[in-house]
Amino acid sequence: MIHKIKIQSIAGLFAGLILIGCGGKGSDPIPVATPIPGTTVLSLPANNTACLQGTSASGTSASVSFAWKSAGNADSYQLVIKSLNTQAAATYTTKDTLYTATLAINTPYSWTITATNTSGKTTSNSWKFYLSGAASSSYAPFAADLTSPTSGTTIASNGVTSVQVTFQWTGSDPDNDIASYSLYMDNTNATTAVITSQTASTATQTLTSGKTYYWKVITTDKVGNISVSAINSFSIN
Repeated sequence: MIHKIKIQSIAGLFAGLILIGCGGKGSDPIPVATPIPGTTVLSLPANNTACLQGTSASGTSASVSFAWKSAGNADSYQLVIKSLNTQAAATYTTKDTLYTATLAINTPYSWTITATNTSGKTTSNSWKFYLSGAASSSYAPFAADLTSPTSGTTIASNGVTSVQVTFQWTGSDPDNDIASYSLYMDNTNATTAVITSQTASTATQTLTSGKTYYWKVITTDKVGNISVSAINSFSIN
């Protein structure tokens, strides 16, 4: 009789474990996390083009329509428009894939779309365009994108007194008529020209260790229009 009771108790214990393991009242369902959004594909304004005029153009501003393709799992989108003259950026949030913004004319811009949901966000590539109030025979180049050294980075000197640093940037122009680049660099505000004119978008300089450097690139097209990049900084320790 005693053995029979023990067998029944063990059988009951296993039955309870099976019930819990099969999703019975002993456990709650595990929530499934929503995947982060996919990457948005931009549509309009087209990349590296001159937008001759937006709709309802006034003397100083015009309305520009931005369009992009929907991203998987996105709840909303953040449109970021940056003036490439001042580096000032404005952010707009929408659930649609179309947004109209009023912008100053005669200004180059870049724009991105960030798809967001409760799990995270994904940012698109950056596109550029030039907003002009009226048709022009020539447009200024877009400000160069400084790619290396990245701003805020620290380059290790490994104990030597000077280091060769390679600068790289990317230039673009609505008219595809870039003539040259100028590299400015110093230890204060990037106002000293170290290369006055070259066609290549890379340059190497030998720099002293233990200092912070500031640099920028000025782009010139074939008719003399210029654009000035943002200023990046880096240190050599």
